[in-house]
Amino acid sequence: MELTVLDYLGLPEGSILSVRSGPTRRQSPLPCSAPFRLPPGPWPLRIDVLGLLGKSSSHINLTSGENGLCRLPLEGKDGQSMSVTFQICAEGGPRPKTYPVSVGRSRVGTGGEMPAVKKRDAEADARAYLDTHRLHEFMHGLFELLLRERPEDPYSFMAMRFRQAAAMEARSQEGAGTPGGLKVSRSSVSTAPTSATSLSLSPTRDSALATSASFGEVPEGAFKVLVRSMRGRSVAKLVVAPGEKVGSIKQRLHTATAAAVSSLQLLWLGELLPNDSTLEDWYVEPGLVVLNVVSSQKEPKVQHMISGASEGGMRLWNAADAEKVKDMASVVSSAILAVSANWDRMRVVCTTSDGRMQLWDLSDGSCLNSVVAHQDEAGCLAVDWAVEQALTGCIAGAAKLWCLKTFRCLKVLPSESAVDSFSVDWRARRACGGLRSGCVRLWDLDSAEVLGDFVRGAEAAKESGTAVSGTAVDCAGRRALSGFEDGHLAYWHFDAGGSEADSRKLAAAPKIFLAHYSALRSLAVQWVANGDSRALVGSDDGSLSLWRIDTSECLARFARHIGFVWALHADWARERAVSGAFDGCLKLWDLRTGECLRTIQAHSRPVRSVCCG
Repeated sequence: MELTVLDYLGLPEGSILSVRSGPTRRQSPLPCSAPFRLPPGPWPLRIDVLGLLGKSSSHINLTSGENGLCRLPLEGKDGQSMSVTFQICAEGGPRPKTYPVSVGRSRVGTGGEMPAVKKRDAEADARAYLDTHRLHEFMHGLFELLLRERPEDPYSFMAMRFRQAAAMEARSQEGAGTPGGLKVSRSSVSTAPTSATSLSLSPTRDSALATSASFGEVPEGAFKVLVRSMRGRSVAKLVVAPGEKVGSIKQRLHTATAAAVSSLQLLWLGELLPNDSTLEDWYVEPGLVVLNVVSSQKEPKVQHMISGASEGGMRLWNAADAEKVKDMASVVSSAILAVSANWDRMRVVCTTSDGRMQLWDLSDGSCLNSVVAHQDEAGCLAVDWAVEQALTGCIAGAAKLWCLKTFRCLKVLPSESAVDSFSVDWRARRACGGLRSGCVRLWDLDSAEVLGDFVRGAEAAKESGTAVSGTAVDCAGRRALSGFEDGHLAYWHFDAGGSEADSRKLAAAPKIFLAHYSALRSLAVQWVANGDSRALVGSDDGSLSLWRIDTSECLARFARHIGFVWALHADWARERAVSGAFDGCLKLWDLRTGECLRTIQAHSRPVRSVCCG
């Protein structure tokens, strides 16, 4: 894309405007005579205004003197004397170990050393060392695996992984001895952004690919593509013609690896490449390009996923190949905070941060109806598609019952606190709301009367010195699961209903157990009458976990998002779940194993609502 600066206010002439999009940065002094050309990726823009302190003359010739030193004078803006000294080294030659003595006023200490520069250089060397041996990825993956497996002897478990990594390091060092060789992964722990099965080859074939320096005859302008798994193993070497689609590259990988095309995901610099895009679309320069491939052989089972993000609008995704099906851009750029879909009719209802409720047709991506439901954020939603009624909750208090046929408000349900979640028994015409205060409120939908407030979850949080951060309620079974700011879960019952068994449950203290070490705001619960209820929990630390809440048993722990998990939807019948987080990613999960089946860089800003089916 191109950004053209038409006007600016308050920026002095001669300032430098710096615009960054993902890994690309463009700079120009004001006034800008040419547009900024940036990649169209889903990255947020960062704009900096830099002041010009000094500059060099128009034409510079680097002439090295003794020890390769070259000192260049600069023209200071205020007339101050400035200069910069370079040491010119041949390409591939050794880096200087010491710095010149004469470096002007910035010299600190004795012996002509520059502690700040040396410190920066030492940090760069340390980072290079960690990157060379992939230690960051290995340790991160090791701790994720440790927390997932929970072995009885964690030190022996880690020692075994270290021995495996050491053996792979030795083998990769042997393979790197060949000129032009490429080192393979040193880690036996997967570091993929998803925990899906990464493609791998036999050691003999992988070593041959890794150490082979020849791509054969490469036409001018073509790309030499080295495809690697997320563990660093070479999967294939391809010569990609300019303009060739990513979908075509996947077809060629299918021929080389026998993996299903729909299961393959290609990434460049961590960004997912859509099938209909080309490498040129991502401003990849011709030459050697390294792409990562992730593959999951498991059936996603769900067909579609919907995501709503902070920048507004919704996107429909094909779960089979992680490709975008439709982009439903909202007229008003307000965050989509809640969604509910009817996949048989291809309809979706959503609520937004500016208080709107909207009905969309997924077939053509059109908005069928829109109404200002609340004067503030409408953060939660419950829909009965059979009778075409919806319940919306607002941060400002009152909940509302709506007719979806006419988009007319039927009832206003009083609430003095923000409503964060709903559980509705549509047949009995009862609704429960999890309030921001931590209590659960019960309403009669026909009379809009408050039938009761239940505060056992809030009281339990107060006794523990924390607060309720999220609540899931079973309206029919009169029970609730409260997530706390300190990472604990509280399982409790309310409204005895007159039976002796219910009275005993009500008298029992809430069952409290530790799930995470950060606040729990996203809760999805499968309520079962026989005591086998399960809860999928999303934490502010980016991780998820699955629990059997009646026995406080952890069934699975999942890989991490980057940042808060703000959106969660579980399809318990298909044993699948989809999550969205601060990193703008969607992840499709297998609830039986905790495996991540798909990862989609869905938005450039946080994902606030998700739905799958």
